[in-house]
Amino acid sequence: MFRLFLPTLLLLANPTMAEIITATFGQAYSYRENDTAFDVAVYQGSGPAVGASLGIRVNRLEIEPVLIELEMDEAFSLRDLSVRAFGRDNVLVERAPLTIELEAPDDLIAFDLFDTDGHTLLAYQPGIGRLWINSVAPPVRGEAFSLPIVIVVKGQRAIPQPPFLY
Repeated sequence: MFRLFLPTLLLLANPTMAEIITATFGQAYSYRENDTAFDVAVYQGSGPAVGASLGIRVNRLEIEPVLIELEMDEAFSLRDLSVRAFGRDNVLVERAPLTIELEAPDDLIAFDLFDTDGHTLLAYQPGIGRLWINSVAPPVRGEAFSLPIVIVVKGQRAIPQPPFLY
């Protein structure tokens, strides 16, 4: 009898946990004065073009919202983010090159829509993660500037069922 219950108890005590990943998936440019949408696209492996932004130095970033709350299967467009870069003396820096990185459980976000349109994330499983907005431009001083946006996906994760014993 004990041999039958032990495997079942182990399955219930150790449900499969998602692996935490860190992956760069998007590239973007900070806002200009009259922008209406965040300029974001799929990461091409080398980051956004920096030729037009040579000489730009980024002192800090401002990002709104800092928290994104979603339900499972709800979509969010990165174009709804407001990302502004500032340089020396807190002067707005237009079109500073940025990368976007996800640090989260590997099943938190599905990238099917993002791969298609370059801006939409789909909440897949409940959990918490972070989107990191990273400046590619050199800093005014110190390290390149990065800020996180917290992503919370609400819902109930399916509880794995033990296999039938008969």
